Amino acid sequence: MRTTRNLVAAGTTFVVLALLAACSDDPDPEPDPEPTSTAADDEPAGPTGQTLRSALVRIGDIPPALGTDFESARQAETTGGDDVTDGAPECVDYLDGDYGGDESDRYDFEFRDTTAVTAVYTSIKYFDDDDGDEELPAIRDIFAVCDRFEVTPGDQPIEVTAEITDFADLPGFEDLGDDGLRLQFTLSENGTPTRAMYYHFIEIDGVVAQAGGQIAAGSDPAPFLELVTVAEQKLQDLVDELG
Repeated sequence: MRTTRNLVAAGTTFVVLALLAACSDDPDPEPDPEPTSTAADDEPAGPTGQTLRSALVRIGDIPPALGTDFESARQAETTGGDDVTDGAPECVDYLDGDYGGDESDRYDFEFRDTTAVTAVYTSIKYFDDDDGDEELPAIRDIFAVCDRFEVTPGDQPIEVTAEITDFADLPGFEDLGDDGLRLQFTLSENGTPTRAMYYHFIEIDGVVAQAGGQIAAGSDPAPFLELVTVAEQKLQDLVDELG
């Protein structure tokens, strides 16, 4: 079963373009995420939602360098493949979530710090049919072709450039997960870069997690290493629990 993902985010994280919007009024500094699951009622029983959500990053896991006033957030307006006004068909496939294996269950959540204009995304995907190892290769294949595209979710076109880097080529990330990659989107308006989105996909034993976020264009992404290291350990703990 396949649903839309978020590419750029005021929303969730496995990838659709979403523009930063107002925070929710949830005052709880350590919320219990209740994101939407993609599990169908007639599918075989797998890990419980509570078990899978244990692998999500929480507010307390976010490095202070990314912000110190995070709150839980709700998804704002999102942009899918229909809003692509310039770009390869593969870019559309990515925004529509039409790639990789079919997950049986997925949870996404987001935190925002409006003071620092930062968002942090966390996701976990579980596959019943050993499709998890298809996810990262499929993303690599897409962005071997889709290195730039333009979306127009409103009146203002947004230019997006995409860059993909394997963890093996990122200092500090080399030993994280069985497979891992960083997907970076740089958003520009009228030729001026405004925001950068970093998505870090980690696969261990066919379960895929993602941790990343949005920062101002040109900002140092170094704090994401600490965030992703925590996400990788949570994923490993989940995999160990699933046996």
